[in-house]
Amino acid sequence: MIKLYKVGIMEFTPFNDPEDINFLRTKGIIITDNLEECDIFIACSLKQLNRLRIKFGAKKKYLVWTSEPRKDNNFTNKTNPILWLPGVHIMNVYTENIYLNNYTLPFTEDFFKNYWKIQPLEFLNENNCPEIKPKVATLIFYRNDRKKWSFKKQGVELDLSYLRTQLALFGHKLNMVDIYGKGWTEGLSIEKSRGGNWQKRKGEILDKYDFNLCFENTNFDYYCTEKIWDSIRYKCLPIYYGKGNKIYENFPKSSFVDYCEFNDPQLLFDCISRMKINEYRERMNLCIEVFNKIIEETRFNNPYEAMLLKTIQNIIDIMES
Repeated sequence: MIKLYKVGIMEFTPFNDPEDINFLRTKGIIITDNLEECDIFIACSLKQLNRLRIKFGAKKKYLVWTSEPRKDNNFTNKTNPILWLPGVHIMNVYTENIYLNNYTLPFTEDFFKNYWKIQPLEFLNENNCPEIKPKVATLIFYRNDRKKWSFKKQGVELDLSYLRTQLALFGHKLNMVDIYGKGWTEGLSIEKSRGGNWQKRKGEILDKYDFNLCFENTNFDYYCTEKIWDSIRYKCLPIYYGKGNKIYENFPKSSFVDYCEFNDPQLLFDCISRMKINEYRERMNLCIEVFNKIIEETRFNNPYEAMLLKTIQNIIDIMES
């Protein structure tokens, strides 16, 4: 058996979920609370492992595992040793061994584990979508500090949270964007919308709109969370950022509204305000077609389980390295 010691709670990871822990056990991996007997120390950030690296050195193995892009910003599968401190193995957004495609949702809540186990969505037509309102919903945190949120790889900006905040503010001034989320100045956000059954509430909000500004907070290959999928699921045309990632591996052009085709807030909102119902249905139906195709694909290949198996294989490889 391979014994893991969790450093910290590791909330929202497979190492804190009872069902996933049982699955790991069937593959020969267990969680221990004994520092001395563990094989691998595992944490959500490099900083959490430093004290243990100093104490145990090369006697133990070390792994960072996080699906959150800002908890670890290493771009390699393993860090280099520093003096007597051993290197640390990395599984994060940038190593592309957690997000395996655009529809892997590595979140431990049952809602996400079973995200694709639903009936196909109904396509839009004249009867169920006779008209549209050029009003955009966005459910995001307020992040309006360019310097604070900037995050680059080889000089290329990966942060999208600042840009989506700017778009939300611009659209709000035009009375075209309704904002939901935390951190906003009083009067800008309609509600924080994060309490209680969040997914149920999100569906209730999006049900009132025809467009959804749903950029990721970070732009990287396969870092595609529930944002664009929820938008489609609740019949909102996504306004997304499609450059510098692999979203078009699944989506055809002229499906979601890609801000990268405008790169100007006014041009984006002009497009939304002028969009005719026929174009809206065509775009939305292309998105629904993608959504339904993934439902069919995942009937036989659960992306969450694939992510777990990838994690297990990495742990085995670490022990053999």
